[in-house]
Amino acid sequence: MKNNLTALRSLLYVPGNSEKMILKARDSAADALILDLEDAIAVEQKLAARATIVRALREMTFDGKDVFVRINALTTDFGLEDARAVAAAGAPGILLPKAERVDDVTTLAPILQSRNWAGAQTVHDAKRLLLLIETPRGVFAARELAEASELVVGLLFGSADLSREVGCTLSDDEQEVFYARSHVLLAARAAGVAAYDAPHFGIADLAGLRQRCQAARRLGYDGKTAIHPAHLEIVNAAFAPTEAEIATAERIVNALTAAPGRGAIALDGQMIDQVHLAAARKVLAQVQAKSL
Repeated sequence: MKNNLTALRSLLYVPGNSEKMILKARDSAADALILDLEDAIAVEQKLAARATIVRALREMTFDGKDVFVRINALTTDFGLEDARAVAAAGAPGILLPKAERVDDVTTLAPILQSRNWAGAQTVHDAKRLLLLIETPRGVFAARELAEASELVVGLLFGSADLSREVGCTLSDDEQEVFYARSHVLLAARAAGVAAYDAPHFGIADLAGLRQRCQAARRLGYDGKTAIHPAHLEIVNAAFAPTEAEIATAERIVNALTAAPGRGAIALDGQMIDQVHLAAARKVLAQVQAKSL
């Protein structure tokens, strides 16, 4: 995975027109923040929100959190100037909504590459793109989009916009978009980038949130976006390895490394091989990343 983004469990959307909400989000349990210039902002507030985010990027510290700015789509009057403004202000990353065209990715990449963020701890901190896949064209182009630039580090699945464009009505388990959700995940895996599931829009529906998190994790997603801080505890818990999973991973690594030259061995009555070893190491790497 590029830049270890699989260590992120939760990415919290924050309306970009409120410094107070940005500060509150910075102090939340989110692994990453998405400062929003798109859906959360009315058209008449777009320019003011852009100025607020630019000021926040220049004046605030984010306590080690990954930070992305969701710009407006490049097909709008705001998108390209959003990207230029936040990149110049030091945005460590940009989230492109309604990603459909490789040209959009290759347009954004040089904007980030041309900026050096003074606060960057690594060369990657100022050079990250996330792509929000939320249209039929985007779903079918997902792998091509993910491979369009080395700066792309993750794909986000957007069920709400996609369902509207498809014309379906989502049920509680969102089976209506299961194919698209799986397709985006497979595209991310094929491209070697992270995959993040859509947010749960029922703010008070914590039971539903837990079910959607569990389903996304079973499918293979690395984490989930969130629209409210109240969701973060459940999201973080759902996408973190359990104590049992950690213990199993340690046993697998120890058993196979203690048997040099053997590609497969029996452990607790089960055959384990290099596939299990790779999966176990991924679990332990996730634990290590969160402890740093």
